[in-house]
Amino acid sequence: MLRSGFRTRAESHAARPRALGPATSMAGGTGIGAVAAFLGVGGSVVTVPLLRRRGLPMAEAARTANPLSIPVAVVATIIYSLAAHGYHGHGTIGYVDPAAALALAGALPTIALVRRSLVRAPDRLHAIAYPIFLTIVLIAMAATAFT
Repeated sequence: MLRSGFRTRAESHAARPRALGPATSMAGGTGIGAVAAFLGVGGSVVTVPLLRRRGLPMAEAARTANPLSIPVAVVATIIYSLAAHGYHGHGTIGYVDPAAALALAGALPTIALVRRSLVRAPDRLHAIAYPIFLTIVLIAMAATAFT
């Protein structure tokens, strides 16, 4: 992320992003999957910088990589539903709170409406804000881990 190809797009990248070769796809996919599984995050956290370096605009790189978080979320939900031996929270399925899940799902129509009315962030601002946001999340996770 510190290299200039992440924060700014070269003019040669503006016309057409470079495709990944088969070896890069296999090694990159395996590496990204391993890191994402180890960290417990979606693959998008690792994939966005790769797509960005290959010439995609920041919004497209994020949009392309975000679905990679879905498998991690589904597996985590299943594990947290089944792994709560002896835990009987009020209205929960294991450690999963269905009411909270419905509230989050209820936000999807709002996201769709707000998305149409917002001004798009410039590519460079988006590229700078992305690692800052990830750093804030890391600090928040570390702070809660030690409390």
